[in-house]
Amino acid sequence: MSDSTQQPQAQPSPAPNDGTPTNDPAAALHWAAVAIGLAEAREEQGHPLTDQERAAFDRYQDAAHAHGLTEKQVRCYLDSELRPAVTA
Repeated sequence: MSDSTQQPQAQPSPAPNDGTPTNDPAAALHWAAVAIGLAEAREEQGHPLTDQERAAFDRYQDAAHAHGLTEKQVRCYLDSELRPAVTA
């Protein structure tokens, strides 16, 4: 006979605990666009992303793609929302 008062064990979250936005599509879109903008700016300055920065870049892009966002959508957000805010 089993004890019906036993509480289920908490399962560890499958989401990474590295700051990558995984549950919020808007946050995933925002940070994927920020990462692209940073990578492009660094390339223009002759300072490409470090290996650690490239790994974070890839995580942000993967999170956006996991929400069904395309690179075109991320770039559109970068160009229409973020770049104008930076130059204002």
